[in-house]
Amino acid sequence: MSEPTPRSEYLTAREAARLLGVKIPSLYSYVSRGLIRSVTQPGTRARLYFREDVERAATRMGGRAGIPETVESAVRWGQPVLTTSITDLSDAGPRYRGRPAIALAQSGRSFESVAELLWTGVDVPDLLAWEVAPPPPGVLDSLEQSARHSEALNGARLMSLATSVLAMSMSGKPDFERGTTAADAARLISLYACAAGLLGPRKRVLRPEGALSIAQMLARGLLAGTAADAGAPAINAALVVCADHELSPATFAARVAASAGADLGACLQAAIVTHSGIRFGSGCDRAEDLLRGVRSPQDMQNLISSYVSTGRQVPGFNPVSYPKGDPRARYLIELASSLAAGGKGAALPDLPRAAAGAAELHPRIDVGLVGLSMALGLPRGAASAIWMIGRSAGWAAHAIEQRLAGFTMRPRAKYLSPV
Repeated sequence: MSEPTPRSEYLTAREAARLLGVKIPSLYSYVSRGLIRSVTQPGTRARLYFREDVERAATRMGGRAGIPETVESAVRWGQPVLTTSITDLSDAGPRYRGRPAIALAQSGRSFESVAELLWTGVDVPDLLAWEVAPPPPGVLDSLEQSARHSEALNGARLMSLATSVLAMSMSGKPDFERGTTAADAARLISLYACAAGLLGPRKRVLRPEGALSIAQMLARGLLAGTAADAGAPAINAALVVCADHELSPATFAARVAASAGADLGACLQAAIVTHSGIRFGSGCDRAEDLLRGVRSPQDMQNLISSYVSTGRQVPGFNPVSYPKGDPRARYLIELASSLAAGGKGAALPDLPRAAAGAAELHPRIDVGLVGLSMALGLPRGAASAIWMIGRSAGWAAHAIEQRLAGFTMRPRAKYLSPV
């Protein structure tokens, strides 16, 4: 029995128009408004259209035509399904409680101060590091031992292990009964930063001495020698722009867990395993494999052409939330280029920019993180780890907000009879 042909990620203009139930000129109007993304078809003047965008537009059109919009259509990048005061999305990127994330990063604001802003709404611009006790030696020993028995370590596995190890060392009431949610979030994020050292050149958990920022801990675990302190500011900037992004799937998972009464560690664990899917954390690793495997802009263009011609989506490109390109990715790529120009990195930060020009693809934040990681000389897997550690601040903020909302997230299902 032959295997079924994989479904293409792209549609021709005729296929897209038929799915939408419109004429081809109407399809072009959707593209011009940024509702549907397209790429050039290698070797021709024709264009291909992203299937997921066309299907989403078709769902929305069904709602406007008089069919009641269901939860199913709303959660497919549809209408808002929850109210939040934490983050909103604009063409210039996310805004944390009204403050543009990229502007916060450019001004040198510490990741810690941004996390506190997300958690409490209080702006503490002079906060440089959390005053939390370093992880107990027993916890670090257990984490290191558990990691030795885990194959193919990456950011998601390390953070999942760290959450489990710390949970086993804690007892008593959950954080929301003790009133320690923010402190526990800082403690968990600090442990994640220590765990990232297992990806670094020493393959050891970082055991910090004295007060260090999360960026400094990551830099010392992932880099060696004087490069560590020099790389900390750029890592801090990456953490800041990664800190939250409204209701991503992982954030939604954290809120569902919080609404059910789970403690903070369980909420973050739900987010971690969701983010590790192929469209996010693992997708970042795939984008890294793509970018680190090429040596010239021509190599990149050839690789992209091979993806598009076979109907596959290029890892790390064309974000759904930013049809014209993710401003966070542009900021990180520019930061990577400045590091290389200043002699601080020996990577190839111009490759993401070259890739963005090929087939008119726009980079996602994955590509920006990988470009910065390459410029800093960070090991494989570091880009995804930084993304998830930064986003942990947002996951904790949403868990807090969901608890305050005081309701359980339990959407109804629309049953379809098999007969």
